[in-house]
Parts: sequence; structure tokens; C-alpha cells
Amino acid sequence: MKPGARSMAGTEEIDYRIRWRGHDAHPGAHRSRVAGSGEEFRGVVPLAEGRDARRIDLRASVTDPWGRPWVREFRQRSRVPVALLADVSNSMRFAGHGDRLATCARFARALARAASRNGDPFAFVACDRGVRRELLLPATLARHGGETAARRLEALRAEAPRPEGAGAQGLEQAVRWLPRQRSLVFVLSDLYLEADLLERVLRSLAAHERVLLLLADSAERQPPARWGLARLADLETGRDRLLLLRPALARRMAARQAERVERCTRLARRHGASLLVAEDGLDPAAVARHFLGRGGGA
Repeated sequence: MKPGARSMAGTEEIDYRIRWRGHDAHPGAHRSRVAGSGEEFRGVVPLAEGRDARRIDLRASVTDPWGRPWVREFRQRSRVPVALLADVSNSMRFAGHGDRLATCARFARALARAASRNGDPFAFVACDRGVRRELLLPATLARHGGETAARRLEALRAEAPRPEGAGAQGLEQAVRWLPRQRSLVFVLSDLYLEADLLERVLRSLAAHERVLLLLADSAERQPPARWGLARLADLETGRDRLLLLRPALARRMAARQAERVERCTRLARRHGASLLVAEDGLDPAAVARHFLGRGGGA
């Protein structure tokens, strides 16, 4: 098994790391700023403020010039909401070396399992031109939340593409269905978005930690043959065209995909988000390494 990944046989999980301190009063697995029954020493405070005489600090109490009793205060570990924002526009139905909607369903299951293990609420919001209300899963602690979201996505895969599924403008509205407190938000998409739309999405989610997961496919940057005729379809509009495959076209396709990744990387960095590119499927171990590579935080 790869480091950072859980079992791949039906119990796959995503290991994520919260770099900041949460504010949720409910106990959980992450560092927080909330005083409670944790093990992280916070400091000493007067008994009237700390209100727990079992943690009396004798040294601070006997040295207080006004004779006040002091107690030790600790920080508890708290829960942090985790959310998955999924682009389910028509372009996400592309099937090259990987099935994007299937990858999204797999990721929803794995992320929800990890959230449940950590005691974190899990939310799922799917968007195309708008927010898909029938796929919506508000933040829940229920263990079956990810399975519910995944099954709805798998049912969507079986449906025919619909005209109103073109575009992913709904991602900009998704923040209304997220928890108000700071959360860890994954945005899963092929990111075939206009730069100004992606910028508005990142700005709307500024109160949260954002991880962009760009689903790419090697077939998008490398044609199936060096020479020949191919009929290519635009999944968003439903239009297709006949192209002559040739080495010069292959070079342009590769260059455009590299430019897309670079553009998304710059936008993510500008807005304090992070970007992970997943080509031909999403490896849970790669997500774990992504968090480990970013280090910790206060």
C-alpha cells in the first residue's frame, strides 16, 4: 500500500491535514483555539476566568501579588467541516483514459470516510450551470453521507447529457450551501472555465481553505495517432468537427494543456489556494502527499 493511502478495497480514504486552528466548540481531531480538555498547554488564567479548580497552578497562584488563584488552561482538539464542490457540467463526461464522473464518485466516498473517521461534518455540492439541488448533501456527520453523494453521481453518469448542463457557473453560487465557519473545501473539476469565472469562484470561497483538484486526461494533450482523420466532439455544446491529425496539431494540443495548468496554478496561488493535477484518475496517496508537502501551520 502506498504511504498516505488507506485500503483500496472498498474502504479507500483520503488523508488530509488542517494547517490552521479551528474554532468549533465540538471535540474533534484537529488543533483549535478553543479552550477545553485537550493536552496542548495554552497558558495560565485566573480561576474566575478558567473556572476549573482541578487545574490549579501553585507557582502562579503563590506568586500573584493580589493572592488570586490561577489555573492552567489547555486547548482542545476540534472538528472542521469538509466539503466537496464537484463540477458536473457536460465536459466532465469526457471518457479518455479515465472517467471523470466515476473519479468524482470515488473521491466523494473516500473523502467522506476520512471525514467520518476524524469526526468532521461532510458536505457535497454538485454544479453545472447552476447548483444541482437533487445532488445536494448538506453538512452531515452521518457515516453514509459520502455513499449517498457517490450513488447520486453514478446515477448522473447513466443519464444523457442535457443542454442546461453546459457551463459550470453554479460553482460561484455553491458557497451558499457550505458551512459558515471556516472549512476545508475541495473543488473537483476539469477546470475548463473562463479565467474570470474561476477567479470569482475562488473569491467567493475566500473564507475557507481551498484545494483545486484538476482532472486531466493524457488523451487531451496527445492525439490517438500522429496522422489521420478524427472526429472530435465538444461535450459542452454537443458540436463536433472533423480534424486532420498531424504532428503540428499534437504539439499545439500539448502546449494548450500546459498553458491551462499554468493559468490555473497562477490563479490558485494569487488567491491563496492550492492546486493538485490528477491525470488519468485520482490517487489518494497523491492527495496525502499534497498536504504533507505544504507543511503545517499555526
